[in-house]
Amino acid sequence: MPDTPASSASSEYPEYSEDSEYSDYMTGYSESLITTAVLDVAARATLPFQAARADRNFGTAFWYNDLVEVAEDREVIRQYLVTAEPLTRYEIGQFTLRAGLAEPELPVDELVMPGFAKKWSRAGDLGVAVMPTVELHLHAERKGWSWASQEVTAGLAAQPEDIAGLGAEPVPAYALGHEVTGDPGHRRPERPQTLLAGTVTRTADGTTRWSGPLPEGCAGAPVFAGLPHAGGQVKLVCLGLLLPGGPGEARGPGDAPGSAGPRDSGTVATFDKLRPAIHALTPSPKRHWWQRG
Repeated sequence: MPDTPASSASSEYPEYSEDSEYSDYMTGYSESLITTAVLDVAARATLPFQAARADRNFGTAFWYNDLVEVAEDREVIRQYLVTAEPLTRYEIGQFTLRAGLAEPELPVDELVMPGFAKKWSRAGDLGVAVMPTVELHLHAERKGWSWASQEVTAGLAAQPEDIAGLGAEPVPAYALGHEVTGDPGHRRPERPQTLLAGTVTRTADGTTRWSGPLPEGCAGAPVFAGLPHAGGQVKLVCLGLLLPGGPGEARGPGDAPGSAGPRDSGTVATFDKLRPAIHALTPSPKRHWWQRG
């Protein structure tokens, strides 16, 4: 997407007051609070996709705003879809245009995209791929509608100190993805949005591990957690995105099966590494000859 002024973009974490001690929070005291907050800020941030008309390689992508520049009273962003890279390796992809993502409202439909694999760029060696959203916006404009999505913003994405604060003690976390359901005889599978409850831990080598359900279709889902904050508050952050198995192990075309089936563990590609990897793919804003820097 072209560099876009985003003066209203949040530069702070969404914060939610919490009277309990952190030990109470860890036992699930604020589960309802956190899950409600996740859906408030991200229910329209996810998009299910798959290999077109193939009933395989199901994944979840989410909208992310890379903060390119802060200048005077405005912020410049570049917008991407983010997902698990191995699930993007096919020629024709298909997004499900689910209810609530379009203005005016549209019936559930499919957006088929030829040259799918070439539209994604790898974000370093993290097992993650990103796609600029410009073609999605142009498609909507040609069809007479616009996207009504939410995005993971620079303020919602976890900071390095948030990730560094994770350790061996499990922290409650929630992945927002699109599982694969429906009658096997149906023309196409259903892709309902589901909020998966699990925990995250961080190992000595810096790997963030997910313990919890990982049904088919949810690879690439954003992962959220409520972390302790100053003043007895809890802040909601997006830790990163969910990958099956170890880093970079999400399966894709040429593997069997072609998409991740049900699992009870995975890893999280966290924003302390993901943010700079995506930012490295973002062209610098154009400057006039009289501007420096």
